[in-house]
Amino acid sequence: MCSTRRSGFAILPTPMPPLIVIRALTRTFDDGAGPVPVLRGVDLEVRSGEFVALVGRSGSGKSTLLHVLGGLDSRFEGVVTVAGTSLAGLSDQALARFRNEQVGFVFQSFHLIARLTVGQNVALPASFSATGPPDVDARVQDALERVGLADKTARLPAQLSGGERQRVAIARALFARPKVLLCDEPTGNLDAATAEGIVAHFRALNAEGLTIVAVTHEARLREAASRVLTLQDGRVVA
Repeated sequence: MCSTRRSGFAILPTPMPPLIVIRALTRTFDDGAGPVPVLRGVDLEVRSGEFVALVGRSGSGKSTLLHVLGGLDSRFEGVVTVAGTSLAGLSDQALARFRNEQVGFVFQSFHLIARLTVGQNVALPASFSATGPPDVDARVQDALERVGLADKTARLPAQLSGGERQRVAIARALFARPKVLLCDEPTGNLDAATAEGIVAHFRALNAEGLTIVAVTHEARLREAASRVLTLQDGRVVA
């Protein structure tokens, strides 16, 4: 990026602040026998446009970290800021608005409603807003075009393959045009060939500038990421 000069001095561009900032994040659960620490003082920054893969053994805290980032779990200690919003202490209503406007979720299970068409499933986020965007149909079409399913709008989920259903789930996550896409084992229910196609869609979305944070055991998804972070015993170790 070119700098400008003024009075003989170079004026360098101001670096963009991180899209995600986590400081001293701790999350403890109670299993009935006592407190069980799952996240133990996590510090992490993610820049806009990054593709971060979170890896680690089961129970290392990956999904818990993702749920905190997405405003699904608010019972944490520490600092968590996503797209300029500090999540600590937010009301349920404020967290719902944050989830509906700033982040998109893709899970291992597709969570599509069987009786609704593809287009209706993609438009579901609009039903959680008091007013909803005025361009629902245009957003549905745009989201489906981005995952290559623009011709499936009227189909039901049962009429789609597993890979197509996951692409519908991705389109639904893109409906609100989020700042960050959070994915929890998004290829876990797919065969190898289908998973490769889903990874290709994530690559394309990231190339468009979308920030992605994905929990995964999938080697292809790790290879697609611009950075791989390992969680071990509730801490980021790499």
